Amino acid sequence: MVALIILGVLLAIIVLILLIPVGVDLGYEEGKLHVSAKVMGMLLQLFPKPPPDPNKKPKEKKPKKEKKPKEEPKEGEEKPKKKLKLNFNKDELLELVKVALKGFGKFGRKFKVDRFVLRYVAAGWDPAETAITYGWVNAALSSLAPLCRERFTVKDCEVRTDIDFLADWMHLDFGLCVTIRIGQILGTVFGIGFGALKILLKNKLRLKKEAKLNPPEPETKAAETDEKTDNSTIQEEERKQP
Repeated sequence: MVALIILGVLLAIIVLILLIPVGVDLGYEEGKLHVSAKVMGMLLQLFPKPPPDPNKKPKEKKPKKEKKPKEEPKEGEEKPKKKLKLNFNKDELLELVKVALKGFGKFGRKFKVDRFVLRYVAAGWDPAETAITYGWVNAALSSLAPLCRERFTVKDCEVRTDIDFLADWMHLDFGLCVTIRIGQILGTVFGIGFGALKILLKNKLRLKKEAKLNPPEPETKAAETDEKTDNSTIQEEERKQP
């Protein structure tokens, strides 16, 4: 009987924890980044760190551990192979965003967006490239907007785009405040993870195909040409000698 009571209390605590609303408020506005955690309606500033409390006693600094020097590979040992770097194009990035939005959208109106701000001004040294980027951004936003309206409850939203042919650098302001329950986070992570994994595999296959079509020049050929030039110069010098 006591074991059942303890088990029921533990299950009740777990359920209560899963129902706690948590969130994050982050943004990059006016060239400054800020990140805050939101727990049960309260904001806890994470970055930049709030000023320290003068009443608190300073913590004792622990002695730093000495770093061990890196061991160089011995002769005859093979160096570790370099991993294939991911290089996403615009279509793959857009597909990743769509996968993330669809993963979050499974929770429907339960996932709340308290604030969303996006102000983008396209700019650059090449007017043609600037116009192309500006058009691509507007096309991406127009394709993502229906998903956002269908999947999420957005309390406050501000999206503005503009173009400036006189500026050399683009301008971007972004802000997002979202709230979700802990139990919903677990389902979100698994749903987005599987979708993103498919795109990563496609990306690796595309990069491998591109590497096969455009292989780097082998070093052996360059070494052979250098040896041939050296031998020819030596033979010419021997002929010139009496």
